[in-house]
Amino acid sequence: MISNADEFKKYVESDDDEEFSKSRDSAPDEVWLEVINKYPELCSHVASNKTISALILEQLSLNESDAIRWDIAMKRRINRETFERLAKDPEPSIRERIACNPKVPRDILEKLCKDPDPIVFNAANEKLNLKKSEL
Repeated sequence: MISNADEFKKYVESDDDEEFSKSRDSAPDEVWLEVINKYPELCSHVASNKTISALILEQLSLNESDAIRWDIAMKRRINRETFERLAKDPEPSIRERIACNPKVPRDILEKLCKDPDPIVFNAANEKLNLKKSEL
């Protein structure tokens, strides 16, 4: 288990594969929040850790980086509030990722079917048609 932000930073920046692999270990939410605040440049590494909680996913969904919000939009474990926020993101590629997310709530998908961006619109409509055909 990762015990603090400095330890995580050491693992992420290591050239040793075994040491780097420790960056995939779990950590308490307090540690992830410390990493996000102390080392914002490591947020993409936090986002790629499969053990982070919904709270940390939520926090990362507020990040100013489109790339990090895009990563979060693909996660199956995001909560309703995060789906709603990212479905309204100013960046179309993030809304498109939400439309493609396997766990997107139907009502959010239906709203994305009316998105002004054609890529988002098409992705949402295609997904909705797939869901209808599965019934």
